[in-house]
Amino acid sequence: MENRSRLFVIALIVVIAGLFAACKSNSDTSVKTVVASRGPVVASFKCQGSVQAAKVVALINPERNSVVAVFKNPGDRVKEGELILQLDKSKLQSEITDLNNQILQKRNALEKNKLNAKSAEMDLGYGEENKKARILQLKASLEQQEKLLEAGGTSEARVDQLKQNIAIAEADLENQGEKNSIRLQQLEMDESNLALQIRAFEKELTEKKNLLKNMDVKAPVSGILLEVAGSVGEFVSLDQALIKVANENSFKIIGTAGKSKLHAIQPGGSVEVTSGSSKIQGTIGQVTSEDDAESVQFDVFVAEADQQKLAGAQELELLVKANDKENVLRIPKLPGRPLTQHLDILLQKGDETVRTEIVLGTIGKDFCEVISGVEEGDVILLEDPSSTSAL
Repeated sequence: MENRSRLFVIALIVVIAGLFAACKSNSDTSVKTVVASRGPVVASFKCQGSVQAAKVVALINPERNSVVAVFKNPGDRVKEGELILQLDKSKLQSEITDLNNQILQKRNALEKNKLNAKSAEMDLGYGEENKKARILQLKASLEQQEKLLEAGGTSEARVDQLKQNIAIAEADLENQGEKNSIRLQQLEMDESNLALQIRAFEKELTEKKNLLKNMDVKAPVSGILLEVAGSVGEFVSLDQALIKVANENSFKIIGTAGKSKLHAIQPGGSVEVTSGSSKIQGTIGQVTSEDDAESVQFDVFVAEADQQKLAGAQELELLVKANDKENVLRIPKLPGRPLTQHLDILLQKGDETVRTEIVLGTIGKDFCEVISGVEEGDVILLEDPSSTSAL
């Protein structure tokens, strides 16, 4: 009986201790935050690569298109940079023309907005000055009427009326100043939105121009042409190999990176290869990503003059260069949040919590560039550990 009592007391102590620890843990829990700041956003990253014999080099079609000219046939020997086939450029050229027109329209609208803002500022300032002059006139009249009142030359009602008119005019001036400030802020926002649209169109224009250059399909290396995609008039599917060139006297590098880096690994991208004490510049070729794989593989080709620097090497360090930014508005990567260009977040504004949307630019290793939505020093709330709901 005595042993049972002891066991009961021990069990009760354990339960109380557990409850006390849980309460203490909850009391120590606090909301985690990050702060928007300015600094670099580094999207370039390092990964490993292995050297292999480059038996076949393929160029992948970046856009479904038709063949308009073929200059080389399978079996021909080709030199690096030699034109092999040409794809239809008319669609891209039309899109580039449209984008140039849209950029011109937006720039004209931006200039018009700036002129309107300057004109509005002048008009609003002129209106305020008139109201100030009116108040000065009323005060001068009040001073005269007060002297006349002392001499018996006017009435008390006349003086009171002037005082009331001055109070109304001063209130009107203050109200007008607030309205003017709001109007000018609206014009500034219109200007910022137009500038943002222009940057977006310019980015798309750059991409289209780069794509247009790829419509002239050139040999990536010197060697034997093995395959040409289609004859004149035939369509080449998206992601189909446009050409394949064999070059047994050269090497290529097979890079391997985590699948989260897939967005930064693009055909034609730049890679810095470290081989011993040498730094070699390479170009990304074909990118392979299986749906069920946790990693992505990609070919890296170096210039013919650098081929011998790869001889005898097995494992190499690769630096995949991406769209790095310097001194931009940024936030740390938000844990557990998907990497999309638009994010809903919670901002801490004093004692209030405000939900808003931010637009991200370059997504780096540790930080993300912020295009709009927050300002430097803003505090962003993360998931509260004591709550089961995510922000």
